Amino acid sequence: MQGKQGRPAYRQIAEDLRAQIEDGSLPEGARIPSESELGADYGVSRIVVRNAMGLLASQGLISKERGRGSFVRHRGPKETRIVGDFYGKRHTGSPFAAAVKAAGHRPEWDYQTRETTASPAVAERLGIEGGDPVMRTTYTFFSDNQPVMLSTSYEPLAITRGTPVEHPEAGPITGVVARMDSIGKVITHVTEETVARAARNIEREALDVAEGTPVFAITRTYFAGNQAVETADIVVSADRYKLKYRVPLPPPGEQRDSE
Repeated sequence: MQGKQGRPAYRQIAEDLRAQIEDGSLPEGARIPSESELGADYGVSRIVVRNAMGLLASQGLISKERGRGSFVRHRGPKETRIVGDFYGKRHTGSPFAAAVKAAGHRPEWDYQTRETTASPAVAERLGIEGGDPVMRTTYTFFSDNQPVMLSTSYEPLAITRGTPVEHPEAGPITGVVARMDSIGKVITHVTEETVARAARNIEREALDVAEGTPVFAITRTYFAGNQAVETADIVVSADRYKLKYRVPLPPPGEQRDSE
């Protein structure tokens, strides 16, 4: 078998099988043909087929069961995370809790907070110096007892030190927007960068997902004007969430600056 347009044969096999999974020809739970069957169909060696199957497993599309073969993974229904609506209101509490309750589920979260210093990457995102003190909080968020999201947030202690909201979950107010509003740091905008990748082992265990499950890795930063007041690394399972964007446009006659 010659790969089309110079593509390796194993990638072509993986693309063919992926297309069959996505169009329903191979439905959830269906058994994938064996390595020997695929090798005969495509006229390639078993090692080529094994590489194709490994690629599909790394993308979270199939799972391997010892002694039984490979099967199309059950991915289950996906919750919709509407990013535009997520920031459409100035929440007085946790936006996660509000979103989960609106979907008819019960929200909970575990967290750990400690003072530490900013790494170079975190410092760059916050516009501070590497080694400056920050408050780091790690979260595991649950919906009806199922872990659905991981987050690690960083806030410059130069902003929150000595205020009632120095500890994100221990003060009288929760939620970044409401907390920062209360100390005069009014959130004006939020940036997010999203990439898709395979879950790392620690993420896979924390989210209770199968090996090879893809995740959305989101870098989110809150700003009060030009000052970054919090940045966070967020991980959600792509098996359980889909991202839907709703972006408001300015009224006619208003002109936004071009980037």
